[in-house]
This record gives sequence, C-alpha cells and structure tokens, in this order.
Amino acid sequence: MELDIILEADLKPSEIKDLGLLAEEYGFRAIWAQNYARARDAFMSLVPLAEASKKIGVGVVIVSPYEMHPLKIANATLTLNEFCGGRALVTIGAGGEWPGVMNVAYGKRVKGAREAIEIVKRSITAPAVNYEGDVYHARGFAAPWHHEAPPLIYDGASGPQMLRMAAAVADGVMMSDVHPEMLEARMPLLHQSLVENGRDNDGFRISNFVAWHVKADREESLAEARRELIIRGWLERDWLVPDISAGEAAAILKNKWPFLKAFRERHGDVEGVPQHVLDQLVEGLSLAGDHSDIERHIERLHKFADAGFTEIALRVHDNPSESIRVIGDIVLPAIR
Repeated sequence: MELDIILEADLKPSEIKDLGLLAEEYGFRAIWAQNYARARDAFMSLVPLAEASKKIGVGVVIVSPYEMHPLKIANATLTLNEFCGGRALVTIGAGGEWPGVMNVAYGKRVKGAREAIEIVKRSITAPAVNYEGDVYHARGFAAPWHHEAPPLIYDGASGPQMLRMAAAVADGVMMSDVHPEMLEARMPLLHQSLVENGRDNDGFRISNFVAWHVKADREESLAEARRELIIRGWLERDWLVPDISAGEAAAILKNKWPFLKAFRERHGDVEGVPQHVLDQLVEGLSLAGDHSDIERHIERLHKFADAGFTEIALRVHDNPSESIRVIGDIVLPAIR
C-alpha cells in the first residue's frame, strides 16, 4: 500500500510546490490539492509543482460535475497532465463544496457522476467525444494536443451506489473518512462489483481520505482534530455510530452547528458536546495524538492494506511540512 498527502486548501501555489517536492523526496505517491470554494483554483495552484516535480502524482480532489461541466473537467485535467508529464489525477464526485456555494441543485447524483466520469475518460483517448446522456451532453470535443500518459480518474464514493458505479467506469475510488469498522459494509460490495464488471485484475485503485493530526504537542493535536470533526464524513450516521451511542449520535444529527462553528472559527472548542463524545469521535475518525501514538496508527493503516486498499491519502493540516516529515520518516517505511 502506498501513501498520498492531501494539503490544506489555503496554501499558496509556491507553498504547494515546496511541500510537494518535499513529499517527492520521501517517496510519497501523490500530492492532492483540495477544491474548496473559499480557496485558490486547485488546478492552477498545482501547476508550479507539476512543472518542478519528476515523479510524484499531482491531483485535485474533489471536483463536482454540478460545479463544472465534465468537458471542462476533462480539459483542466488534461492540461494539468501535460504540465506534469502524465502524472495527473482527479477525483470526481457528486458532492463537494462548490455546488452549495453556487446554489445548484444536484439532481440525479449517481447518474450525473457516472456520466461525468464516462465523458472525462472518453476525452482522454477518443479522437472526438460525442455523448448523449440523461444529465450531460458532449458534441465534437477533442484534445488532439494531449500526448501524455493518461491521467487517473477517481470516483469520490463511500456509499453503495457510488461504489458500484466506480467499479464500472472509474480508474479508482477514493472513500472519505471510512474507518476499519466500516469496511465490512463496503469492501465486499466493491470487490464483487469489480468482478461483475470484469475488472478484478485491471489495476483498479482503492483509496481512502484519512485525517492526520499527530503532533509533538498532544493537546494541540487533539484541538486540531476536534476543530475538523464536522468534515469527517460530515458527521453522517454511519460515521458516528461505530464510536458513540445511538442517542449521542441522534443528538449530533439533530444539531451539528457546534461542530460547524468550531470549524469556521478555527478552534477546538465544540460547545455543548460532552467531552467523552468528542474524544471518541476524534479517536474513531482521525489519526491524532502525539508521537507515542504513531505505532498504533500504523497498525490501523495496516488494516486498510489487509482489506485491499492500494493507497491511503493522509490529509495534513497545520504545519504540513512537519507532518510530511514525521509521516515520511516513520509511517511510510512501515507501511511499505
């Protein structure tokens, strides 16, 4: 199993370049820029790293066809792929932040994401793309200027319908904040879908977005992890019940505002939520603590490898260079 790094969305392109080159020195597989509405354009922000790097993959996560037509996703991805010499990746999904900011209705989410991936995939190799779907259409699109190795097109999926769809049309899947206790409901379904589509031996990539908060200062780490809890699967029921009681989960589902407030105000004080609930969620939904916790986090990552994941994308937060060095020095050699 390999390791990727996902960076905070507020970084400048020059900072992404420096961090990406550091990760490349350590041997990480890829660097991902997050496509947030309140941040710089993710594709353009990766260009300096794409030009300066030699081996590391360069990717954007997550791009929704409800914010950007699939042909524009294809064009942006192929352009980034040219900049980096055939090492580009993109994760396409029906969610993300942009559709909400744009006040765009999702419509047929699974079908829309599938059609988007099909259009992008065809755009890579077809001399001309003509596509008539239920949601998206393409007429005479071509990219004769693109001559690099094909970029990898992932589906951002954690639920059963999207996982089945990914197995049919994508190069891989990136789940979000799925922890080991959730794998039994997902991995057999995904593997069965790959078999049904004749793809069980074609190099399909299986990834998972996992939050990394480990720091030298334990309290700083835990505060950062509490701050980010709202975006751990958006605290939907499946992400809550393995770690807390049904009653505690129901209370959170009824009122997520304290978590959102802490996230927006950039602190770890989640008002009105019992400390034991916060502690259990941090433990279940992220990799946090001080350096003495790293060995048990490595054991947890091995569970993903044993389940068939080809890579894990570790999302680093404050002081990313320190995180990359710690992961590169200790975790990466143990996982490989």
